[in-house]
Amino acid sequence: MKRIYIKRILYVVLISAIIPISSCKSKRDIIKLTSPVEDKANSELFSDILDNALEFESLSARLNIGLTTKSNSLSSKAQMKLLKDRGMMVSVQPLFGIEVLRLYIDPDYVVLIDRMNKRYVRESMETVKSLYPMGFDYYTLQSILTNSLFVSGKKDVTKDDYHLFNYNKSSEHSYYLTNRDNESQVDYSFSVNGDDKITFTNLTQQDTGYSLQWTYSSFVALGKGEIFPQRMNSTLMNSKRRLDVTMDFTNFVVDEPVELSVDIPDSYNKVSIADIIRLITKS
Repeated sequence: MKRIYIKRILYVVLISAIIPISSCKSKRDIIKLTSPVEDKANSELFSDILDNALEFESLSARLNIGLTTKSNSLSSKAQMKLLKDRGMMVSVQPLFGIEVLRLYIDPDYVVLIDRMNKRYVRESMETVKSLYPMGFDYYTLQSILTNSLFVSGKKDVTKDDYHLFNYNKSSEHSYYLTNRDNESQVDYSFSVNGDDKITFTNLTQQDTGYSLQWTYSSFVALGKGEIFPQRMNSTLMNSKRRLDVTMDFTNFVVDEPVELSVDIPDSYNKVSIADIIRLITKS
């Protein structure tokens, strides 16, 4: 009986991970950002974008994640925790707070714990960058997840970095900033609206055909008055494959104590990140 009961629980968890889950609506009202862009000097625009970025030392949030490929669509509840410049963790919890997957990233390592299959990945960031040279590191990911500007290869962005970008007024309601990471030959860009908020981030490597597109929408006001996107949509693709990810945030907590944990049970088997990617692409 006990074994049957456990199997039933696992079955429910698995089904809930596969069946799409409706996004919980935040109690915060969505702010309509419709201000037309002003004519500004490049340095002034860059400075205003930095001044309007989210200021935080820690961030935790509950969210619904949806993943879509050409053949499959999955969704699940999750929890994200982030300590600025130190590390971040995403815990995938389809039902009853039961964790099935944990992703941990810091400036030096990437760790993925697959509890369903009792296995894990632990790779250095340098190894990941050598395998997938997309001009992408921890600080880039942290900036993308917090709706912030980044300069590829730099930990911090300062107002003096404005000269690294090219600027265009792409429409009445947006500016377009572009740059290139010379080491990886990745072109990256930002679309910025009249309220100095980033609405779109894009990274493209022409040689491999890989691109990452990240869109921000449904902006809401947080406790300190900052404006933050409640929804993020990202697309990672090349000529053969495409992965779409939707993140709907249902709760934000800024600058409260956050703990990150990556304890790996001794019974789990270590696999490579390439093994996980092969499994995902076959699925």
